[in-house]
Amino acid sequence: MISVRELRKAFNGREVLKGISFDVRKGSITGFIGPNGAGKTTTIKILSGLLKKDKGEVKVLNQDPWDNPKVLEKTSIIFTDLIYPLENTVEEYLKDLGKIYGNKDVNSLIEEFNLTPHLKKKLSQLSSGLAQRVQLVASLIKEPELIIADEPTANLDPNARIEFYDHVKRLNRRGVTFFISSHILSELEKIITDVIFINDGRITFSGRVGEALSEAGEEEIYIMVNNPERALRIIGGVIDGPYIKVRGKIREIVDRLDDNNIEIISIRRSSLDEAFKKFSNI
Repeated sequence: MISVRELRKAFNGREVLKGISFDVRKGSITGFIGPNGAGKTTTIKILSGLLKKDKGEVKVLNQDPWDNPKVLEKTSIIFTDLIYPLENTVEEYLKDLGKIYGNKDVNSLIEEFNLTPHLKKKLSQLSSGLAQRVQLVASLIKEPELIIADEPTANLDPNARIEFYDHVKRLNRRGVTFFISSHILSELEKIITDVIFINDGRITFSGRVGEALSEAGEEEIYIMVNNPERALRIIGGVIDGPYIKVRGKIREIVDRLDDNNIEIISIRRSSLDEAFKKFSNI
């Protein structure tokens, strides 16, 4: 769906993207992760056809996105804030888009995303969560194959973020590919299939989520038990919030806890936060 090779971009003599390369496979939900200033938004603007690259090759749906309406026919872009005519009502905005793209099924999208009670509201009156839901419906009117989202949940409360990502999972099951930049890793790791880490204008990892977590700490394990003090004496490690963080083989650690009648409540390998720290050199 997306192919980037040796992409470079500079502003006022300062290179922001330093020859990055990565792929986004069809049918994936790919997280694009990095600290502030890493180059995420610049990359997304180039993929969206809003910014011209300096050097390298960029393909979105097998075409260069710069000044290319054909790419935008099957690609939708979602930003943090609603950037459309704010004096329009929700109904005017969505139905006008339906006319532009020749989609006669706008009403079914409005019903599916529970927007009927809000049709007469102006876009300027919407809460952040509702505005983002309107953006998602707007992005679907053109029936895209790919949705690129730049920090889509940054201004949302926890319930609205959960709702947004539930919609993403449902749409992905229908075949829509997602490329999502976000800082909220604890929520992103629940839905993404692939991850790309960027730091200081360079790609530090690109691949499946499982591979990233393995590279971040293949033998670092987090265990929640009913008797952490006793478990520490048996398996070692350190307390990390409600978990014991320990290094070793999962099977051996579980067996030792079972042999000593310690109940395991939860167990996991390193999270996306740990991978982020490693690949961002934090």
